[in-house]
Amino acid sequence: MNDYSRAHFVLGEKDRVLAVCDALLAGDYETVGQKMYETHYGLSKEYEVSCDELDFLNDIAKENGVTGSRIMGGGFGGCTINLVRADLYNKFVADAKKRFTAKYGHEPEVIDVVISDGSRKLC
Repeated sequence: MNDYSRAHFVLGEKDRVLAVCDALLAGDYETVGQKMYETHYGLSKEYEVSCDELDFLNDIAKENGVTGSRIMGGGFGGCTINLVRADLYNKFVADAKKRFTAKYGHEPEVIDVVISDGSRKLC
């Protein structure tokens, strides 16, 4: 790839972040998820900071009907974050663990997180 591809990703990511901000305010998690998938694609193909394992997990998420999935962290083997409806969660996790283990020889670690208001003063 070249500098143009990376710059294209960065400029597109700016627009995706703004779209996600609007979607979150509107409670539109389908758009949030779509933008997550777009970001993963850009990080993988344009910015080139993904790896086979992360792309595989992203593909499994899509196949399981997960609302959104993308690289999280520094890439190059970090992790994915997934926006999953409660009714799909158990099936998705079981499928991801089974297929990832079969392909790569070790089970991925799953860390449950819940959307919250983020960091803030409590007292």
